[in-house]
Amino acid sequence: MAERRYSGAVRVPDPEIVCVDCGGTCYPLGWQPSDGEVPDGTVIPYRCRDCHDRWDVVISSDDEV
Repeated sequence: MAERRYSGAVRVPDPEIVCVDCGGTCYPLGWQPSDGEVPDGTVIPYRCRDCHDRWDVVISSDDEV
């Protein structure tokens, strides 16, 4: 299978996501882009307000991920 490469910016997820473990609300740790776009492959860490789990979300332009 050929490797797919993407260029350009990708939209980031909402600033609040649902924690898979407890159902609480997760917020991004640190920096967020002002225009809402980051390079493909960027990792954005989130922390759950309730259980304090950390979730690293990999931003991808691949709809199958």
